[in-house]
Amino acid sequence: MSLDPASFVLPAAEIRRSLSRASPGDVVLIAQHCLRIGSYAYAAAICRAFSEAGMDDPALRLTEAAALFGAGDHDAALALVDTVLGRWPEHPGAAFYKAQMLAERGQPGAARELLLGAIETFPDFPGAQGALATLFMPGPYYRDVLSRIHRLLGPATYLEIGVETGATLALARAARIAVGVDPDPRPLKRELLPANARVFEEESAAFFAGHARDEVFGGAFVDLAFIDGMHWYEYALADFINVERWSGRDSTILLHDCVPLLPLTAERQRRSKFWVGDLWKLLPILREYRPDLRLSIVPTAPSGLVVVRGLDPSSTVLSERLAEIRERYHDRPYPHGALAWPDGVSIVDNSEAGLKRALA
Repeated sequence: MSLDPASFVLPAAEIRRSLSRASPGDVVLIAQHCLRIGSYAYAAAICRAFSEAGMDDPALRLTEAAALFGAGDHDAALALVDTVLGRWPEHPGAAFYKAQMLAERGQPGAARELLLGAIETFPDFPGAQGALATLFMPGPYYRDVLSRIHRLLGPATYLEIGVETGATLALARAARIAVGVDPDPRPLKRELLPANARVFEEESAAFFAGHARDEVFGGAFVDLAFIDGMHWYEYALADFINVERWSGRDSTILLHDCVPLLPLTAERQRRSKFWVGDLWKLLPILREYRPDLRLSIVPTAPSGLVVVRGLDPSSTVLSERLAEIRERYHDRPYPHGALAWPDGVSIVDNSEAGLKRALA
């Protein structure tokens, strides 16, 4: 008899007696509670006790599969998921579970195909697009990439459009002046921010219209800027024009959310939790109207990071041709299918060497 409390589970008959009044949903809920606290053996035992007694429920089998996988019995877990997919081929939960398991086992290609199938069935399946992003763009997450860019460049001045919680503004600890702009930073965790950080609670258009660079940065250029605001291209384009005007020739601008995973996430109107809007339009606009700029994509989840170098603060091309740009691009549909890279933009490795190449 084992005295290890972690290995103890009630016999199947006792589990069924204890939960005799439970519905299938209740049983799954209790088993998933066991998963949350790390009791994989108990979760599997609860599921098995009821499946052996004739409870035929895909959620019960998938929960048991998750428990088996967590306990290290990967083959049995995958076999159980396959039984669900055999009976319910379009079950998005089963496809999602199997994709996660295959990704853990080093089969990213098969995992991507399963996730795409789950998303086709349920476009907003929770977690599916995020998991797909990490498979399509493996390597350090975008906040880690931002942190490495700060270390490589060592900017004395930093400007961020779109602050949210302050997690990315907090990366500018070495900067002499760090400025964030956000009209509604209600989730802002000010305890994250360094002493050199200042947040302007206003829309970016109002910020640039109401403040001068000399006032905000004491006459210095913006060494590094991160644009991560409104997910409509015209707002980001206006932010780019204004930020470039405050930059120097050797400054760097970073653009977020310009690499959609799917056409669904690239629409102007939001129809999914994972959504980047039509910020992808920035890349063809900059390529066409500002071919002097050097654009590089760092493939980092969830939606890429674009490094813009070769800035020209004196350029007026974009501002002078805004009406033309809007007329040509405003209603343009996303031109690609799933998991596509933008045309004509250099893609560097998501590594130290790749970042140095993009920042050169």
